[in-house]
Amino acid sequence: MSTRRRPWGAAAAAIPAALVIALIAPTSATALPAAHTPDYPSWQDVQNARKSQAAKEREIDNIEGILVALENQAQELGKQAQIKAEQYAEARDALATATAKVDRLKDRVGKAKDRAKESAARAAQIIAQLARTGGGDVTLGLLMGGASETDDLLTRLGTMNRLSESSADILARAQFDQKLAQSLADDAQVAETIRAGLAEDAQKASDDAQAAFDKADAQVAEQNSHADQLYAQLAALKGTTAAVEQRYQEGIDAVVDDPPAPPTNPNPPSNPNPPTGVDPTPDPPVAGAVQQAIAYAKAQLGEPYAFGGAGPSSWDCSGLTKMSYASAGVYIGTHSVSNQYATMKAQGRLVAVGQRQAGDLLFYSSGGSSSGGFYHVTMYIGGGLMIEAPRPGVGVRIVAVRGGDLVGYAGRPTG
Repeated sequence: MSTRRRPWGAAAAAIPAALVIALIAPTSATALPAAHTPDYPSWQDVQNARKSQAAKEREIDNIEGILVALENQAQELGKQAQIKAEQYAEARDALATATAKVDRLKDRVGKAKDRAKESAARAAQIIAQLARTGGGDVTLGLLMGGASETDDLLTRLGTMNRLSESSADILARAQFDQKLAQSLADDAQVAETIRAGLAEDAQKASDDAQAAFDKADAQVAEQNSHADQLYAQLAALKGTTAAVEQRYQEGIDAVVDDPPAPPTNPNPPSNPNPPTGVDPTPDPPVAGAVQQAIAYAKAQLGEPYAFGGAGPSSWDCSGLTKMSYASAGVYIGTHSVSNQYATMKAQGRLVAVGQRQAGDLLFYSSGGSSSGGFYHVTMYIGGGLMIEAPRPGVGVRIVAVRGGDLVGYAGRPTG
């Protein structure tokens, strides 16, 4: 159920059906909704409406309805931009993992080559000695040649009575070190090829997300420029001020949706297989860490939203939650909504959303699914409120918990 500060059905009904469809029609998760220009009332329309009470009320409903529709479109634009941003965050994490793997392999290759060089030097001394005592065409080149050549060399050397057991071990070690170095070098090359592909994917995801944010910013700015006039027109019709009407309308638009009901006793004592990562009887959050994280987040109130923002003066949703808990010395995952959820799950720190307490992380995904499609994360601060870096054009704020797309499990970083 949704509750509002006042009924607004009449206002919505006053908007032409075509306008409603154009402004709030569902869009795919991969494309931003197209911009649509509603039929904004002119100041002459406002003046005409003031001639009768009925006309004035109709015009008030019309203007308020347009404002609601504009807000709906801005929210949808923001959601689609957030989805693009999360796709980039996942690509960025995959690239970071691949880069770390390449670096580790390169380090191992370097050490393996050093070991191979040292063991080859020891083997060379043995081979030189064998050559002086009639070992034939036994050369270091054969040892360091292809796999079949080195195998053949060791076989031949193994038949020589003059080859002591310790010498055979040195030669075998040289062969092993050489093969290991080559194998690691091959692995590093494969890993580098994969890393390069992921780098291209991450760059494309970044470009797509930036384009989505730029488009959302531009359209929200355009909407805001019209909204300013609409608030002024409402003030003229009602005999108030534009600032009063804006605060009032924002209160109307702040829908307080009841969160989805948590699964009925999702982890009963008799259930031998509770959902992975969900704690049926979680400890309460650690007060000191929670207070620090919330205080840090509140200190950012009003600061702008920015794609990839993680402070110090602009933020996106996961950047705000990550840095807020980092200020308390708590790691909640990377700069990614899906990774923060996965981190909470891996640590067994998921709780039913109905058990949420101040400091818990609230996750949003398309359709409220916990299996993927994450695009937004907030921090619950108690009293039905949460703090968030919401979307382009809207700074860090405290709002009522929204039920739409809310995942059924929250993350509890401490406890």
